[in-house]
This record gives sequence, structure tokens and C-alpha cells, in this order.
Amino acid sequence: MAAKLDITCIVFAVVACGVACRGSFEHLCVRDRDAQDWTAAIASCERELDRTSDLHRAIDAAIAAYHLQRPEDELRFAMRALAASTFAADAHFYAGHAQRMRGDYGAAASHLELAARLYAQAGNRPAVSRAEQLRASVWYQLGEYDEALNADEAARAAALYAHDERMVTFVDLARVKILREIGDLRAAEVVAELTLAEARAPADQVLARLERAILHIDQGHPALARLPLMQALQVEAAAQAPRPETLQALHLNLALVERRAHGFAAALEEMEHAKRAGADAMSYHLNRGLVYADMGRLTEASADLAIAEAAAPDGGWAWQVPWQRAKIAARSMAVADAITADRRAIERVARLAAKSGAFGPTVIAQHREPHLHLIGLLAHDERWRDVLDVVATMDGQSLLDSREAATEVSPTSAARPSATPPMPRSPDPAAATGAVDAWRGRRLIVLVPGGERIWRIDVCDGQLTGHDVGDASELADLARRLETDPSDVEAGRALGIALLPPALALRERIALLVVGPLARAPLAALQVGSHPAIASYQLMRAPGLLPRAAVARPNRPAIAVGDPNGDLPAAAREARRVATQLGGSALVGTAATRGAFAAAAGADVLHVAAHTTQRRDGATLDLADGPVTLADVAKLVPAPRLVVLASCGGAAGRDDAGNGSLTMAFLDAGADAVVGTRWSVGDADAARFIEAFYANGGDRDPVRALGQTQLASSLPATTWAAFEAFVARPTR
Repeated sequence: MAAKLDITCIVFAVVACGVACRGSFEHLCVRDRDAQDWTAAIASCERELDRTSDLHRAIDAAIAAYHLQRPEDELRFAMRALAASTFAADAHFYAGHAQRMRGDYGAAASHLELAARLYAQAGNRPAVSRAEQLRASVWYQLGEYDEALNADEAARAAALYAHDERMVTFVDLARVKILREIGDLRAAEVVAELTLAEARAPADQVLARLERAILHIDQGHPALARLPLMQALQVEAAAQAPRPETLQALHLNLALVERRAHGFAAALEEMEHAKRAGADAMSYHLNRGLVYADMGRLTEASADLAIAEAAAPDGGWAWQVPWQRAKIAARSMAVADAITADRRAIERVARLAAKSGAFGPTVIAQHREPHLHLIGLLAHDERWRDVLDVVATMDGQSLLDSREAATEVSPTSAARPSATPPMPRSPDPAAATGAVDAWRGRRLIVLVPGGERIWRIDVCDGQLTGHDVGDASELADLARRLETDPSDVEAGRALGIALLPPALALRERIALLVVGPLARAPLAALQVGSHPAIASYQLMRAPGLLPRAAVARPNRPAIAVGDPNGDLPAAAREARRVATQLGGSALVGTAATRGAFAAAAGADVLHVAAHTTQRRDGATLDLADGPVTLADVAKLVPAPRLVVLASCGGAAGRDDAGNGSLTMAFLDAGADAVVGTRWSVGDADAARFIEAFYANGGDRDPVRALGQTQLASSLPATTWAAFEAFVARPTR
């Protein structure tokens, strides 16, 4: 996985509410406030507040403190204004802003939630939008991206209702940040381009260019970021009142661009500009430490990173500093220190994932760097059980399991950062042993990058062995080639030789847990010698390492869903044929409703031939009366034994681990096996393939039947290679 941006300053634009009742202009406080002489206003408003106890003046003083970025004063005046219900909404807003500035994010979220609710009751949509947008920034800084997106959506809806175009721009820029952090760079790019095209004010164009530049960096093209950063910096520096946070972000990202281009002197100069603009200690010392590290000045780099780690807040970037310290320690040959630092980073990724709602598993997948660095260190010493322990910490299912087992909290506390979220089940020292024992009787091969190599860990009959199978970047290129063209025999043979053990029994059943870019390669396109791998072995994907709880199932008849929207005629015929063949019922056309789908709980087989849609929070099945979401799938308790998703991209998720896919959702819900497609396939070709699949006994042994069908198929490789079998983890 490409390295993430080293550090960016978070810029969330906030506009003062300005909704407090206005007094007579005879007041010095009001005069100073309206003249935007904030220093004078805070003094005059406080004097009038003390003399008259008029709480209008408390709000005015809070506004002045807000503009002066004096959170202690802002909070003090806001809390005094809470004594009168008339000013409660404004008071909560400014208290929330002040608490955010102070780093008390739990209190900030609570105040801002109350402010948004009170503004909504008063019908003040512009103020609702500003409160929700600021609340989104709080959730973002906490790393709770699910909540951040929800607040961002509420802010956008309120801004649109109020016809506040500039606020829509601010909200969309915030959305770009959140989408970047959850790894949805495609969606972030679309939003960033639209925002840049629609931004009218020069200040807004600066922020839009900054976000576009950061996306270039995240996408691995730092050189493309230089021009928009320089353009934005020129405009911002020339502004009448340059924004310190914006200047910090521009200089920090320019420092990163210069560092990547080996312009170390220029990078250090940009760092000093950022410091003068008020960059916090963590951002300054982290970035300066990285420059020193690239210059080979490792002692100075280590000292800077130690300061950065001590200053790092427990938010979205907290994991980054110990991971960078681990890399520097490894370069200094201090392997034990590197391992310790990697483990600290992994622990912080786990905390971040636990707070990220439905995006928790995706956060783990997007923040694998410390895990993979640690795997490289351990694998070089052939510490295979330790490697397997680290692989287990990347298992998104462990996070879902822990959430399921967590004690329920009240609706009020569940939405607040003060409520402790369930942590992923971080493996104890016996985790690898327990996993190896659980896989007895099943052959598991784990393929994982570590350092610059790909490592294969073979779990077989209680034994654990490991091997270095090749250069990570070269094998990732082969995987991309095979994904683009599954008929590429040369790429398939090179990957098959590298990834599969040389001494396997003929037709042996192998579960593959593939981590990272190699997961892009379709299993059916792998070659062994001069034959497809599926001719020699029965290949299937494993969603994770750790064992799962056993599922009791009533074994209800099969259900086949087809053509809910009336535009897939082959799918309609397919569903009827499958239902007849399996002795079940068909839900076709308008009968394929969400309510009817719910009856699939406990079914022996669920077959679905319908459209899927990729959404921000995961894929959905499009039925006649609306979408079936991942949350709906989770309610199928127990899940069907076998699920066949003869739909477009049923196995496609938000990341290479499959998080956010329908395939993973059904496995998480308790299915024993799922057959799904990794990309879109044609209606008629999919129907032909599925007919052959069931003729080969797909309902009884989907793994064997899928391999037979693929081997004999005369359809294009882009059709038969799209289908893969996913099998559940063993029960504990």
C-alpha cells in the first residue's frame, strides 16, 4: 500500500454564528464588536457585562474571543451566557468551539450537538450548518470518521436549505479530508474538483487548491502538488488577514514536496515558515525529523520524533509518529527499539479503528504501514508465530467481533466520544497458537508484504512455516497485470510459482489470506506450470485469520432473487431456474423486496442476481423497493449457509481487504461460504456461468464446483475470473 501523507494541518473553516440579539449602538461593546475591533470589544463587553449583567454582552465577548482565538475567554463567556435560555444555542456553539481549541473534544462534541439541536428548533438553518460543520471537525480530529461524515452531511443539508453557497464550499472541503482519511481517494478527488470549480472567494479557492494538492500527494504524485500549493500560498500571503492554520498547512505540505524531491534545504526552510505561522509541536518536529532522516542525520531525526511523539494528540495521526520512529530505529540497526515503536503505532491504529464506527476495519486496512514494517523485521528473523500475531491485528473481523460482544450503551452516550468504544481483540502471545489450532484440517496460506518483500506463511496440520517469495513491488505489478487481463498467462505463471508452495497434493483445498496489493490478482488466473492453478488445487479466499463463533442454522429452503428492477431479463430466468433446481422460492421483479429479502435468514442457499451499488458506507443490493445495505445483511441472523452473489462487483469493497463489500458482510453475518464477483460481468454471460456452476454441484460444494466451471468455461476470462469463492474462518 502506498505510504500515506506524512502530516497535514487540518483546516476546517468556521464562520461566526452572529445570531445573538443585538443591542443599541450606544454600547461601547456593540460599537467595538460591529467595528470588528475584537481586542477592544472583549474588554468593553466584559466591563458592560459586569456592570449590567446583560447576557447579550457575554455572547458579544464570546464572539470577540472566538475571533481572537482565545479559547479560555471564549469558554468563560459562553458558560456565563448559558444562564439564560435565550442565548443557550449561541453559548453552546462558542463553548464547543472553545473546547475544540483546548483539545477537549468530548466536551466540544456535546456542546456542538446541543447547539445544532437548539438552532434547528429555532429554524436557524445557517447556524445549524455551522454547528454541524464544526462538530464534523471534532469527530475528524478524534478519528471517528463515521460520525464525522454524518455531521458533515447534516451541515451540507442545512447549508443548501439556507442557500449558503460559501458554507457548502466549506462543508465539501471538510468532506474531502474525511474521504481521504478513510482511503476513498476517488470520491475525494471528485468532491475536490467540483469544489475548486465552484469556489468563488479567493480564500475558498486557496483551501480548494490545498485539498487538491494533498490529494496529489496521497495519490503518490507529490510533484503535481507543487504548483497548486505555490498558487495558494501566493494568494493567502497577500491577503489582508492571512489565516495562520492555512499558512501552516501550505508550508508543511510544501516541505513534504521538497523532501520527496530531495530538496532538503528548501524543506527545512518551509518548516521554519510553518513554525512562524504557528505550527504545533507535533507537526513541526515530525516533519523536521523526517527531513533529517532522509538526509541521513538519524540522531537529530530521532530527537525530533521523540519530541513529536510526546506532543502528539490521541487523534487520527497519533500512530504516525511511533511508526516513523520505528523506521529510523531500524535504519540505525536498533531492531529491538524499532519493534517496540512499531507495536506502539499498531496499538494506536487499533484505538483509532475502534472509534471509527463502520469504517473501523477500513481504517486498519488503510493504516497497515506499522504492521507491515514490523512483519518485515520479524520475518527476517524467521519469527513466524510473531508474524502471524501481527497479521491477526489486521483482521477487521476482530473489530466487528468485539463490537458485537460489547455491552450496549444508551442512545445518548453512544454518539459521544466520552463513551469508550469497543477495542479490537488484540491478540495475546497465544493468538498465533490458537489460530493455528483452529485451522487444523484446513490448509491456510497467508501472503503478506513486510519490508520490501512478500512473505508466505503456511499453516498446515498444526505446523507453521514461512518463506520469502519475492520482491513486493515486482509481485504487486504482476497482480495488477493479472487484474487488468486475467488471460495474461505469463503474469499468472510468475505469480502462481511465487505464491503457492511447490509441494502441494493434487486437488488440495487451499484457503488464501492475501494482504495488500497482491489481493488484486484473481485466483482463477494463477498458473501452476503450464496449467491453471484451479486445475491442480481448489483455491478459495479466507477473510481473516482468527476463529469465529459457531452458527446454528435451521436449514430453511433456498431463496433466489432476480431482476428486481426489470432490466436484467437473463437474471430473472436465472433466479427461477435456480429456485426450481434447489427446491426453493424465486423472488423476481417487484416481488424482490427488502421485506422478502429478510426472509433469507437461515436459508440453506441465497442466490442473488441483481444490481449492486458502491456507496460511501459500503455496497448495497438494489431491490425493487430500495437498497439492502450492509446493516440489513447483518440482521440476517443466522445468515444463509451459502450465498451466491451473481451480481456486479459483489466482492468489491472499499479496500483490498474487501471491507465494505457484500461478500464480507455475509461472511461477517455467519455465512459458511460466499461466491461473488470482483468486478462487473454481463447479464447473459453471468447467467450462463451460474447455470454451469449449479450443474457442477455448486450448492453442495461451491469451491470445487467453481473451479470446475472456470476450468471448462468458454466465456471470456474477464467473466470466469471475476467469480471467487470466499470461505468463513474456522469456528472456535
